[in-house]
Amino acid sequence: MQLRLVLAVVVVAACGDDGGSAIDATPTVDIDNGSCGDQLRFTGELVDWDSTDAMFCGINDADLQGGGAMDSTSPNGRFDLCLPRSMQVTQLDVTPPAGMSACTMQSSTYALPGIAVANQAVILAGGFWSGRLFTSARQQSFFQSAGLVFDQAKAHVLVHVDGPPRGVAITATHGTTQAFSGTAWAAGEIGRDVFFPNVDVGVGGGSTTLNVVGGAIGTGSIPLSPGKITYVTVRAQ
Repeated sequence: MQLRLVLAVVVVAACGDDGGSAIDATPTVDIDNGSCGDQLRFTGELVDWDSTDAMFCGINDADLQGGGAMDSTSPNGRFDLCLPRSMQVTQLDVTPPAGMSACTMQSSTYALPGIAVANQAVILAGGFWSGRLFTSARQQSFFQSAGLVFDQAKAHVLVHVDGPPRGVAITATHGTTQAFSGTAWAAGEIGRDVFFPNVDVGVGGGSTTLNVVGGAIGTGSIPLSPGKITYVTVRAQ
């Protein structure tokens, strides 16, 4: 409830500023566009659910496909592809690798597919895209530790905050929010990565609204799909 009130204050303050604040502006960053020419370079990483800076572990051989482009992640979880500049937001299908995870002691595979949201404004602002995925075994233990039961009929949302950790919220009904501090997961709405489990897709379905306390590039409407994780990166301002 406290986070909702803070968000409401932020929204009201933004609406009352007719001078156009710097928070609302997308900064211009000289990004490395690689060999993408007149297209837009989209690069980032897909890592294990519990990967840290000290114990880093990328997910190898996951596929990302969308906007006429496709790439498979390298052993360090990195991908690199070119997207059309005509699309402000491109949705890419994320297919987990078939092989066993090299990141966990317990043998298990990554099974949950996803939707990667590539936001042109975030890319042009220099935001680094990052996603996380749990193995089937870690999915079970993670949800149990959070006092939740995984619901295949609902969507799931992972928001990566590029920049200082911020409070994150979505408008759709969901289970207890979990936040990653950089070293561990715990219940909360402020973190480097914020996870919304068991998100209600609704009768109309298909989307929810993402908000970030203090302002960020990449907020707004995001897609939802039952049985999938929606991956979103926002650039904190």
